[in-house]
Amino acid sequence: MITPEDLLVGPRGRRFCFELLGHAADESSEVAHALEAVIDTVDPRSIDTTQVLRALADTADTAMSWQEPDATDVLLARSEFAPALARLASTWASLPAVTAVVEPPGAVTQWSTVPDGELGRHPDRGAGPGAAARSLTAWHRALTTEVAAVRPRDRRRPAAANVSGSWWSTPPSELLTTTAAVGTLGPIGLWAVEDGLGWERATVAPIQPAPDVSVLVVDSAEDWGALCRRWSFDVSDTTRRHDWYRTTGRDGRWLTPDWSALAETHDAVHVTVRAWLRAAGTAVPVGPDTASVIAGWTPDTTVWLRDPQPVVDDDAATVWTFDGDALRWTTGDDEVLTDGVFPTRS
Repeated sequence: MITPEDLLVGPRGRRFCFELLGHAADESSEVAHALEAVIDTVDPRSIDTTQVLRALADTADTAMSWQEPDATDVLLARSEFAPALARLASTWASLPAVTAVVEPPGAVTQWSTVPDGELGRHPDRGAGPGAAARSLTAWHRALTTEVAAVRPRDRRRPAAANVSGSWWSTPPSELLTTTAAVGTLGPIGLWAVEDGLGWERATVAPIQPAPDVSVLVVDSAEDWGALCRRWSFDVSDTTRRHDWYRTTGRDGRWLTPDWSALAETHDAVHVTVRAWLRAAGTAVPVGPDTASVIAGWTPDTTVWLRDPQPVVDDDAATVWTFDGDALRWTTGDDEVLTDGVFPTRS
């Protein structure tokens, strides 16, 4: 069950509270009082699932894990905002519309979402047998090369140096990714895309995974930390040091998950909306002197790591477009996308 703490402990959760309120940031010294005043005008009963998805989308759109928090996030982290945010979190956590998005039902079909501009299909499809293994092997080789290529002078640069590069902690993009759907509103992957490009048209299709798949579920910072303790790469000397310093303020040793190693024991990894709200964009503790960052993840994403990749049912695919007037995604026929059963997670 979602709790107010889920919406308060991390920058993404605080931003979600703010975005759902629909209040525009004001950097004046009176903004905390203004926020309290706006809260008093809101009827929680008026909040629907579309508004919650819009708020999650706006939150994901501002999640930039290669730079400093923006002005709004900085303001929301200040102590004078704590009482107002606590009021919001307590209200939002109790709403069925928020629960429907943050905790989508476990027994639902997963959906592949492929925006136009990505060849009209998921990039791994049609690649033949062994495509996932090849993608992970190439990813492992590239990261190994990146780490080995770090020069001594690069290690001596201060964390605040104006250097950037690879900053994400996601598996290779060639792998199949899916999210749950929220009734007639479509998959979460249509709405809340971290580091998205503002697509307005996409193809959505259900997947057909095997019934006995093993899915590693990340539902908290602690889960991410445990993942990195068991399967990880040390990327402390890569450009992630500078990007993650800017977004978290921490300078130290950094780890990122070794997805090729995880694929030896699990078919997929799933980062829940709750984990994303609580922990994305923070320095997640891994060991006494190491940390990691959930960076580049769209909330509720499942990434399928093993061959054969789940079958995407093209016969059941639908084309969705973003209605700029209604500010929502639609197929025009209001089909509910909740048929089937998502495999048991482990």
